[in-house]
Amino acid sequence: MLPEININYIAIIVCVVVGMPVGFLWYGPLFGKAWARHVGLENMEKPSEPAMLKSMALYAFGSLLIAFVLAHSVEVWRPSSWKAGDDLAPWEYGWPSAFFTWVGFFLPIQMGRVAWEQKSWGLVAINAGFDLVRLTLFGMILAYL
Repeated sequence: MLPEININYIAIIVCVVVGMPVGFLWYGPLFGKAWARHVGLENMEKPSEPAMLKSMALYAFGSLLIAFVLAHSVEVWRPSSWKAGDDLAPWEYGWPSAFFTWVGFFLPIQMGRVAWEQKSWGLVAINAGFDLVRLTLFGMILAYL
Protein backbone atom coordinates (compact mmCIF):
# COMPACT_ATOMS: atom_id res chain seq x y z
CA MET A 1 0.00 0.00 0.00
CA LEU A 2 1.33 3.41 -0.97
CA PRO A 3 0.36 6.68 0.66
CA GLU A 4 -2.00 9.09 -1.04
CA ILE A 5 0.06 12.28 -1.19
CA ASN A 6 -1.75 15.56 -1.77
CA ILE A 7 0.56 18.49 -2.42
CA ASN A 8 -0.58 22.07 -1.81
CA TYR A 9 1.37 24.06 -4.39
CA ILE A 10 0.21 27.36 -2.91
CA ALA A 11 1.85 26.34 0.39
CA ILE A 12 5.07 25.63 -1.49
CA ILE A 13 5.01 29.12 -3.01
CA VAL A 14 4.30 30.59 0.45
CA CYS A 15 7.40 28.78 1.73
CA VAL A 16 9.54 30.37 -0.99
CA VAL A 17 8.13 33.85 -0.35
CA VAL A 18 8.50 33.56 3.44
CA GLY A 19 11.99 32.06 3.07
CA MET A 20 13.38 35.13 1.33
CA PRO A 21 13.19 37.57 4.28
CA VAL A 22 14.26 34.83 6.69
CA GLY A 23 17.44 34.30 4.67
CA PHE A 24 18.00 38.05 4.48
CA LEU A 25 17.66 38.41 8.26
CA TRP A 26 19.79 35.36 9.08
CA TYR A 27 22.69 36.23 6.78
CA GLY A 28 22.22 39.97 7.21
CA PRO A 29 21.58 41.64 10.56
CA LEU A 30 21.59 38.46 12.70
CA PHE A 31 24.69 36.53 11.60
CA GLY A 32 25.95 38.31 8.48
CA LYS A 33 29.17 39.66 9.98
CA ALA A 34 30.07 36.36 11.66
CA TRP A 35 29.22 34.41 8.50
CA ALA A 36 31.34 36.76 6.34
CA ARG A 37 34.26 36.37 8.77
CA HIS A 38 34.01 32.56 8.68
CA VAL A 39 34.00 32.45 4.88
CA GLY A 40 36.64 35.15 4.48
CA LEU A 41 34.38 37.76 2.90
CA GLU A 42 34.44 40.46 5.57
CA ASN A 43 36.08 42.94 3.16
CA MET A 44 33.99 41.97 0.17
CA GLU A 45 32.47 44.70 -1.97
CA LYS A 46 28.72 44.82 -2.33
CA PRO A 47 27.70 42.61 -5.29
CA SER A 48 26.33 44.22 -8.43
CA GLU A 49 22.58 44.24 -8.93
CA PRO A 50 22.66 41.50 -11.61
CA ALA A 51 24.85 39.32 -9.38
CA MET A 52 22.52 39.87 -6.43
CA LEU A 53 19.43 39.07 -8.53
CA LYS A 54 21.09 35.88 -9.78
CA SER A 55 21.91 34.84 -6.19
CA MET A 56 18.38 35.59 -5.03
CA ALA A 57 16.90 33.60 -7.93
CA LEU A 58 19.12 30.62 -7.11
CA TYR A 59 18.17 30.85 -3.43
CA ALA A 60 14.46 31.03 -4.35
CA PHE A 61 14.79 28.03 -6.69
CA GLY A 62 16.61 26.07 -3.98
CA SER A 63 13.86 26.94 -1.50
CA LEU A 64 11.28 25.81 -4.04
CA LEU A 65 12.99 22.42 -4.36
CA ILE A 66 13.31 22.05 -0.59
CA ALA A 67 9.66 22.96 -0.01
CA PHE A 68 8.48 20.60 -2.77
CA VAL A 69 10.36 17.63 -1.35
CA LEU A 70 9.50 18.51 2.25
CA ALA A 71 5.80 18.70 1.29
CA HIS A 72 5.99 15.03 0.33
CA SER A 73 7.68 14.17 3.62
CA VAL A 74 5.05 16.03 5.65
CA GLU A 75 2.29 14.13 3.85
CA VAL A 76 3.93 10.76 4.44
CA TRP A 77 3.84 11.38 8.21
CA ARG A 78 0.03 11.71 8.18
CA PRO A 79 -1.89 8.49 9.03
CA SER A 80 -4.70 9.57 6.68
CA SER A 81 -2.24 9.43 3.75
CA TRP A 82 -1.94 5.72 4.46
CA LYS A 83 -5.66 5.29 5.25
CA ALA A 84 -4.48 4.24 8.70
CA GLY A 85 -6.48 6.50 11.00
CA ASP A 86 -7.17 10.07 11.91
CA ASP A 87 -4.57 12.79 11.73
CA LEU A 88 -3.20 14.55 14.79
CA ALA A 89 -2.33 18.25 15.07
CA PRO A 90 -0.49 19.57 11.99
CA TRP A 91 2.65 20.47 13.95
CA GLU A 92 3.07 16.76 14.71
CA TYR A 93 3.83 16.25 11.02
CA GLY A 94 5.55 19.52 10.16
CA TRP A 95 8.09 19.43 12.99
CA PRO A 96 9.30 15.80 12.70
CA SER A 97 9.47 16.04 8.93
CA ALA A 98 11.60 19.19 9.17
CA PHE A 99 13.78 17.90 12.01
CA PHE A 100 14.55 14.49 10.53
CA THR A 101 15.24 16.02 7.11
CA TRP A 102 17.65 18.42 8.80
CA VAL A 103 19.41 15.85 11.01
CA GLY A 104 19.65 13.25 8.24
CA PHE A 105 20.59 15.40 5.26
CA PHE A 106 21.40 19.04 6.00
CA LEU A 107 23.49 18.67 9.17
CA PRO A 108 25.73 15.91 7.77
CA ILE A 109 26.47 18.02 4.70
CA GLN A 110 27.53 20.91 6.94
CA MET A 111 29.67 18.56 9.06
CA GLY A 112 31.32 17.29 5.88
CA ARG A 113 32.41 20.85 5.16
CA VAL A 114 34.44 20.73 8.39
CA ALA A 115 35.88 17.35 7.54
CA TRP A 116 36.75 17.95 3.90
CA GLU A 117 36.79 21.70 3.29
CA GLN A 118 38.42 22.71 6.57
CA LYS A 119 35.51 25.05 7.39
CA SER A 120 34.99 26.12 10.99
CA TRP A 121 32.41 24.79 13.41
CA GLY A 122 31.19 28.38 13.75
CA LEU A 123 30.24 28.36 10.07
CA VAL A 124 28.55 24.99 10.54
CA ALA A 125 26.53 26.42 13.43
CA ILE A 126 25.42 29.43 11.38
CA ASN A 127 24.52 27.45 8.26
CA ALA A 128 23.01 24.44 10.03
CA GLY A 129 21.05 26.74 12.33
CA PHE A 130 19.61 28.50 9.32
CA ASP A 131 18.78 25.19 7.67
CA LEU A 132 16.90 24.06 10.80
CA VAL A 133 14.98 27.33 11.10
CA ARG A 134 14.06 27.34 7.40
CA LEU A 135 13.03 23.68 7.38
CA THR A 136 10.97 24.12 10.55
CA LEU A 137 9.23 27.16 9.10
CA PHE A 138 8.58 25.34 5.84
CA GLY A 139 7.38 22.23 7.66
CA MET A 140 4.88 24.26 9.67
CA ILE A 141 3.61 26.12 6.61
CA LEU A 142 3.23 22.88 4.67
CA ALA A 143 1.52 21.11 7.57
CA TYR A 144 -0.96 23.87 8.33
CA LEU A 145 -1.91 25.03 4.82
